Amino acid sequence: MRFNVQRRFMRTHYNMRMVFRNVLLLLCMAGPALAQEPQITSEMNVEVGTLHNWLHSGDPRLIAWAGDFARRRHNAEILSEIPGMLEHWSMLPKAGGNVEESAQRRAILNLLDGIIQDNVKVSLPAIERIADVFPAQAVLLIQRLPMEESRLPLMMWAFDGNDSISSVRARTAAMMLAKNPDPDFVSRVLGGFVQHVTIQIVSPKSVLGGMGSGGPCGDSLGTPLEAGWPQVYAYSLFEDDTGRKISGDGIQPVVEIGRHSISAVRRKESAGWEECSSQQTDAQFRHELIAYWLGVTPSEMQWKPYESTTVKWSTKAAYERELGAWLEADRVRMSGVLQQLRERGLLGENIAYEKFPQISVRIECHLYPCPLRDLSNSPH
Repeated sequence: MRFNVQRRFMRTHYNMRMVFRNVLLLLCMAGPALAQEPQITSEMNVEVGTLHNWLHSGDPRLIAWAGDFARRRHNAEILSEIPGMLEHWSMLPKAGGNVEESAQRRAILNLLDGIIQDNVKVSLPAIERIADVFPAQAVLLIQRLPMEESRLPLMMWAFDGNDSISSVRARTAAMMLAKNPDPDFVSRVLGGFVQHVTIQIVSPKSVLGGMGSGGPCGDSLGTPLEAGWPQVYAYSLFEDDTGRKISGDGIQPVVEIGRHSISAVRRKESAGWEECSSQQTDAQFRHELIAYWLGVTPSEMQWKPYESTTVKWSTKAAYERELGAWLEADRVRMSGVLQQLRERGLLGENIAYEKFPQISVRIECHLYPCPLRDLSNSPH
């Protein structure tokens, strides 16, 4: 009898342990599901108060959804709060960051898309805050401000620390300024221009050819849409200096000078895109701006950013005379630009422009042994 009672007790104890273990297992499995936020779809009917809570939740996914609903429903109340949020965002995430930074970037992309698509006016401090990380969006937003307000930041975008004009955003800003230039901007374009001259020393019977250049385009592969997120939209700047214009949904012209145009392209972040940019050098771009102000095409200019001349060697004295005469004629052609720009009211009458023209000379000797021992590149 005692043995049977003991067996029943052990069986009951074992069953209770199994039940307890199964309950724990179910709780563990249900934990993530219970903690998971409810699924959001674009068809949901979401009240403004909920969107406001999402916008200020600190959760990048909910922030992105708030921007998405506000854009599609043209909710002015929510959209008006976005510029202030962007201006005071603690740290703007750049592309290629970790999971958390990528989530924050997607949230900001959707906020920017909302205010761009709904033509929300954004203050200059908010635009400057996002300009380095989201250059295409910054360009689109600053376009809406009057030039007297945007001129100073555009000047800062156009010229980097070395006073060069190097990036797509820099050229975009410079072209926007070139449409309505003031003497300060024109002076900086002229002051930073350097003409590159190659002097080729050859034997009397030699014949040399010219040079050419081109620019590549590239494609970016798409990535899957992040689960639980709304569609996120990114922007890029599409630049072309061949006269080819792009058009279509999501393409917004930004600025055009002659055959050189820059457009902003709105695309799904999850989709790939083709990206082209000008391969112009700093000198070629400044030459293009000067030609625009003079009312001619770059090819019609009497001088070019890259020149090459051939000197057939006879004697050192003859070489120096020929080189000196060529450089002086080149300098005269370039110096005439100053008077033409003054006549158009683009330069101050009494301001001296000692830095224009700057000419960098490169000597290539095709004789061996070379009759000139000391060959070097030198600015003149």
